[in-house]
Amino acid sequence: MADGRTDEDGLMNDFIAGMFGSMSEFAQPFISESIWTEAVADIIARGGRTRDGFQVFNPQDTAGDKAYKIMGHLVEAQMPFSLNQLKRLDQSIESVDVLQKGKIDKFGQTYEFGDEFAGLFGFRSVAVNPDRTLKFKVANYQRGVRESRQLFTREALRGGPIDPSEIVDSYLNANRALFNVRKDFKLDLDAANTLGISQSGLRNSTDRLSNVEVASVVNNLFRPINISPEIQQAFAENAAKIGEANPFLTAQSALANLQLAMSRISLLDPEFPVFENPLLPIMQDTPATPTTLNLPSIDANIVNNPNAAGSYSNLTTEQKLRILFPTG
Repeated sequence: MADGRTDEDGLMNDFIAGMFGSMSEFAQPFISESIWTEAVADIIARGGRTRDGFQVFNPQDTAGDKAYKIMGHLVEAQMPFSLNQLKRLDQSIESVDVLQKGKIDKFGQTYEFGDEFAGLFGFRSVAVNPDRTLKFKVANYQRGVRESRQLFTREALRGGPIDPSEIVDSYLNANRALFNVRKDFKLDLDAANTLGISQSGLRNSTDRLSNVEVASVVNNLFRPINISPEIQQAFAENAAKIGEANPFLTAQSALANLQLAMSRISLLDPEFPVFENPLLPIMQDTPATPTTLNLPSIDANIVNNPNAAGSYSNLTTEQKLRILFPTG
């Protein structure tokens, strides 16, 4: 903090840097300073998320709150004998209720004493729970679907003049992203089945999705983006505001044909197929070949004279060309 008086870097920044430095020294008996510093930098670089996607702090938090949550998370996650470990150990012994009452935690999980005691020394055994994990995968899938759709709506409905070919380009780009999202979710469902998820567990974990959506992914069918009547109306209203013709009407036929073609795509395909935008002009790949070279005519008298080669053998190439092509 004293350095902040001279380097004009701001009191809060120096205070937070000092706290991280002191905490790294406090953690020395358990982890190295480099591991601590790397973990802090990793969370900050990821916008408040860990490598596993856990949200440590909200990017809109104050600097002090961010520092508090980062240190709290690292102390809990990296130091042995953390409070959560002791709570789990407490819950594994039903007759002991010192830190945590009951045998079931707030997430409905139960713990065994042997596994939790071994966890104090870094050997904790964790039972696989595909039902619970799949719920997080479903949430990620829904977010991916929303973000893919936004690639179309954000670009196509930006409000200004837009060419029909740009609408088709946005639709292609959005479905390309959606294909990857659905393909990843298919892998998640396959992994859950490999881990032995029950049919009832699968239904409960995917209850936020429609039966049609789940069935299509299970059967490796790609469902392209459907342009709703509300979106079509928005195109018409935006065009009317700026006094332009509705570009969606021009693109509608091309979009329908693309949607039909995309509905035949399999999620087993290694990547999204290449679709041409039918509203873009066709480029000529083959250059035009001239039919004539337009060269000057050859002097026939010289060509037909058998003694021409001997009489002109001492001439230079330039002189020979002038004789062959007298007209230039």
